[in-house]
Amino acid sequence: MKKSVFIICLLALLSGGAFAQIDTIRSNKNEFSIGYGVMPSSSFRYKPGQHYYPLGENVGAIYATYTRRLTKVIGIGATYCFDPRVYTYYEKPSTKEGLICRLGESSHTLMFHLKINWLNTKYVNLYSKVGQGIMAWGYNLKEYQTDVYQVNMPSNKFIDRIDYAYQFVPIGVEIGTKRCAGFIQCGIGMEGMISIGFRYGLKDKE
Repeated sequence: MKKSVFIICLLALLSGGAFAQIDTIRSNKNEFSIGYGVMPSSSFRYKPGQHYYPLGENVGAIYATYTRRLTKVIGIGATYCFDPRVYTYYEKPSTKEGLICRLGESSHTLMFHLKINWLNTKYVNLYSKVGQGIMAWGYNLKEYQTDVYQVNMPSNKFIDRIDYAYQFVPIGVEIGTKRCAGFIQCGIGMEGMISIGFRYGLKDKE
C-alpha cells in the first residue's frame, strides 16, 4: 500500500512540472496501443516440486491499452495483459533426463492506469505511467507421470488464483506523429521491464 501511494505521489510531482510546457502540441483525446514486453512481473510462484528445476519458454507479455486524455498532460485508461509460459520439468535438466511434466501457465491482467505526458513535441513525447489492478492465472499439466513422480498441486480455489497487479513506468518514449507513433518504455510490472509497441490516436472531432 505504501509503495502504491509513493508511486502516485511521484507521478503527481511529474505532472506538476509538465504543466509548465510551452509547446502547443496536444495529444489525441482517445488513444489505443498494443505492446510486447519482456520479463513481466506476472511470473508464477507455483512449482511442481522444490528439487525439480524447469526449462522455461517465456513468451513475454502481450498487452493492449486504451487512454482517454483529459488534457495534453494527463490521461486515464485501462490495460489488458496476457502472459503465457511453458515449463518442462526434468529430474536432470542438464541432460533432459527423467521427464516429470510439462506445465503450461497463463495470466490475464486488467489494470486502470494514469499516464502523464511530461514532454510533448511535434514528433517526440516523453511520458510516465502507473497502473493498478488484478491478475487471474491458471495452469495445466501435460505428460505428468503420476506413477513415478509426486507433484505438489496448487489450490483450486478461485480466490487463490487472483493476485494484485501493477505497472510502473518511470520513462517512456513515443516517436511519430500525433496520430501514429511507435514507443519504447522501461519499468516494472505486468507489461514487462522493457516493452515496445505502437500507439494510435483517434481523430478528434472539430
